[in-house]
Amino acid sequence: MKSQQWKVTELTEKGKRAESSRLFLSLVMGKGSRARRAMWESFVAWRTELPKLDRILREIQERDPDPEEYINIARGLSVLPTQLIDVQQIQKETLRAQTETLRVNTILMREKVKVFQLVDRYAELTVISTVQHRSLVEYELLARGRVHEEWRQKHLSGELEKIGIDHLFQSTFSQTKSKSGSSAALVGIPGIGKTTMVQKIVYDWAAGKIYQQFQFVFSFKFGDLNTINCRINLRDLILDQYPYFGNILREVWKNPEGLLFIFDGLDEFKHTIHFADNRRDTECDHQCSDPEWWCKVSNIVYSLIQGKLLPGCSVLVTSRTTALPLLEKAEISVWAEILGLVDEKRKEYFIRHFEDQTVAAAVFKYVKENEILYTMSYNPSYCWILALALGPFFTQRVRDPRPSPNCTPTIFTTS
Repeated sequence: MKSQQWKVTELTEKGKRAESSRLFLSLVMGKGSRARRAMWESFVAWRTELPKLDRILREIQERDPDPEEYINIARGLSVLPTQLIDVQQIQKETLRAQTETLRVNTILMREKVKVFQLVDRYAELTVISTVQHRSLVEYELLARGRVHEEWRQKHLSGELEKIGIDHLFQSTFSQTKSKSGSSAALVGIPGIGKTTMVQKIVYDWAAGKIYQQFQFVFSFKFGDLNTINCRINLRDLILDQYPYFGNILREVWKNPEGLLFIFDGLDEFKHTIHFADNRRDTECDHQCSDPEWWCKVSNIVYSLIQGKLLPGCSVLVTSRTTALPLLEKAEISVWAEILGLVDEKRKEYFIRHFEDQTVAAAVFKYVKENEILYTMSYNPSYCWILALALGPFFTQRVRDPRPSPNCTPTIFTTS
C-alpha cells in the first residue's frame, strides 16, 4: 500500500496529474465506505477555496452520481448567501467558546466546580449502532471484573456494531431509506456521558471537524425547555438561545437539509411526547408544520423528529434508556447506545485526569486489581469519583514513599 502511495506522489511530481488522480481514486475506493466518505468530506471542505474543484463537484452533483456519500454530504452545502456566511461564522465562534471547557461538579467543599479544557479531558466512549436488549444489560450488571470486560469485548466484536459519533447520520447505519433528513437517538444509563458527548459533537462541528454537511446546529436541553409554559414557535425558540440570527431565519429555513437540531435529555422532559398519537395529523392543537406557528414545545419537538416541521432537517435526541418506550413509535433512522469506556479508554481517562502520570498509573492499577471498582469504571462518572477519592492517597505516596501503618486506601463497596 505504501508503494502505491509513493507512486501517487511520484506521478504528481512528474506532472502526470490525471494518472495520479486515477490511481489515488482507485486506492480510496478500494478502502471501503469510510475512506470514500472521508475523501468526499475533504473535497466538500475545500470547495469554497478552490473554484475549479467547486465547479467539478457541482457537475458531479447535477449528474446524481453513485456513491451516495457525496450526495449526503453535499446536499446542504450549496454556497451560502453572504449574510448567512456571516452568521454561520458567528455561530461557530460562539459555540466553540461555549463548549471548549468542561465544567465538572466535585465532592470537595472548597472547590464545588472544576473547569477543564474539553479536548484535554474527553475520553472516547464506545457507541454501538443498535440499542442493547434489556437481558444483555441485566447480564452486564451482574458480571464483574475481567468477566465483565470479556463479555463486552465479545459482543463488540460480534453482533454489536461500533459507530463513531461523526457517523451518526451516515446512511450505513440508517434503518430507513429516506435521503431527506435523518433522526438519531443516542441513549445510555445515567452518568455514561450523553451530555458531554453532545458537547463534544457541538464543539467538533464548530471547529470544522465533523458534520460539515450541516450549515447550522441548534442544540437544546430538555431541562431548559421545561421552563417554557406557554405556546412558542421555533423561530422564537431559536432566537432566545441564538439571538445573533436576528431577522434572517427565513433564509435559513430555505435549506432544511443543512440544519441539525439536538435535544439532550428526553428523560428529563416533564411533558410526554406521544409519537403514536394519530390525532396530531388532524387536530389543529397538534399541528406544527411551520417554524413561525405557535405550538407547545412538545409539538415542536415531535414535528421536527417526525419530519413534519422543516422536512429534510436532521435531529439528534439523547435520553436515558428508561425513556426508550417514548421513542419506540418515533421516526428514528439511527439507534445508538453509549456503552462507556472499554479497557484502554478507562486507562486513558485516569491518564487525562492526573497531571502526574505516576499517580495516574498507580490509581488505575489499584482500580484494575479490584474487580468491583474495575467493573464500575466503564462509567465516566464512577471514574471521576474514584479519581477524586484515590488521587490524594496516591499523590501522598509519590511525595512520601516511606511505608506507613495504613498503606492501602479503604474503598467501601457492596456486592
